[in-house]
Amino acid sequence: MPFKEGNQYGKTTKRGEGKITSEISERLKGLLVDILQSVKLEELSKAEKLRLIEISLRYTLPKKIIEEPIADDFKVEIVQSIDQYSDKELEDILKERCS
Repeated sequence: MPFKEGNQYGKTTKRGEGKITSEISERLKGLLVDILQSVKLEELSKAEKLRLIEISLRYTLPKKIIEEPIADDFKVEIVQSIDQYSDKELEDILKERCS
């Protein structure tokens, strides 16, 4: 079916946003702000802080950015302690991995 001039296909809807949905959304935003202000960040563990960042980014960044991989060769290694390495050894490891 060819394109016909003056058709209304793809036109945004004239129906407004639901009142109940917007009211609930505003109340939830207010509740979230109150909760985040009451959280004492200095009392959170590193894992809890990372989890808070992860959850927050889901709702602040566009979904497409979150789903797209940044690099195909990205590798995460868990290091128990870097105290066992000297500064020279750490520099060598970084040079090796970054080249």
